[in-house]
Amino acid sequence: MGHIAPLIQTILWVGLIAGIIWRFHAPIYGLLVALQRRVEAGSNIKAGPFEITDQLRPQDPNAQKEKAAAEIEDVISDQPSVATTIKTLEKSATSIHNRYFQAEDLVLRAIQSEYGVPMHRQVTAGRDSGFDGVFTSSGKTNVVEVKYIARKGKSPRMRESIHRLTKIIEQYHWQNTQIILALVFESQEDVKQQAEILSIGFSENAVPVIPRIFTMAELEAKFGVGGHDEH
Repeated sequence: MGHIAPLIQTILWVGLIAGIIWRFHAPIYGLLVALQRRVEAGSNIKAGPFEITDQLRPQDPNAQKEKAAAEIEDVISDQPSVATTIKTLEKSATSIHNRYFQAEDLVLRAIQSEYGVPMHRQVTAGRDSGFDGVFTSSGKTNVVEVKYIARKGKSPRMRESIHRLTKIIEQYHWQNTQIILALVFESQEDVKQQAEILSIGFSENAVPVIPRIFTMAELEAKFGVGGHDEH
């Protein structure tokens, strides 16, 4: 009989484990699904000494160049059509190109200073075209989208950008996330026209959108940058 006791004990243990799995199948499955989603979304998961980290990583320089080129092309195409020389056009395009990068740098600095947390610039989570900025504050993930509006320029293509970011955030299953839409204007006059539109434009978006309006003069004064004379 002595050799039967271990066998009975093994059977009891197997039965106990099988019973636990059967009883708690749904919660265990839900936990595994949630774990998989958080890993895919780039979240940090920590349980005691066990930690899984899949952080955002720097965006490839070529991808950054393509994204910036598309944004700058939008700004240039939105300029009023006037009869001018090729040399003047080239000078204008160069000026807008430089101004675009300065606007993006200054507004990301301003937002980082306001929230008092590090800003991850030009990053990707792997299956996206890149983010201008991402940071976490008070447990909330903030995705920053920057739009530069040149003097006398038309409204930037905001809806397309917000739609793209919303789809990406939903695909990553990022929870407690919002989009900060940072608009940088050259002209204070254009700000008045946008304020009312932005207040209701994205109220129904699946991911909350927080519009923020800045002017280049405001940003230059804040960070001690010299004024822009080529207008």
